[in-house]
Amino acid sequence: MDEPEFSVENFYKFVSEGKLMGARCRRCGKLMVPPRPVCPECYSRDLEWVQLSGRGTVETFTIIHVPTVLLEGKEPYAVAVIRLDEGPKIPGMLPDVASPGQLKIGDRVRVEFDRSPQKVPGSWPNWPRYYFVKE
Repeated sequence: MDEPEFSVENFYKFVSEGKLMGARCRRCGKLMVPPRPVCPECYSRDLEWVQLSGRGTVETFTIIHVPTVLLEGKEPYAVAVIRLDEGPKIPGMLPDVASPGQLKIGDRVRVEFDRSPQKVPGSWPNWPRYYFVKE
């Protein structure tokens, strides 16, 4: 059976199923999150989808007090760069983080899913979302 196309759209389709997925190059082993159709290391198109643990470590973060329209009412929250246990870094939101003292670089986190995000007229995209919580 053929693999689904390695696209952001399919990445978010997996998120809607409660899965954090990446693309792994079968030639060199490079793991890409979100996926890309071509490996940036060896330029191979021989890829496979892999399910990730969804666990990782906070590399850096900032606290948001003035949100975009889509996230009004959820502030304050953190936006962080998470190094997944499998190696790649991925951005993500950590809700309910009101001050820098509640989150530290090096904190362990795990992914959670919001499979039915609110629809805001004129906004794009209305994809399901993933976010992180402290372990």
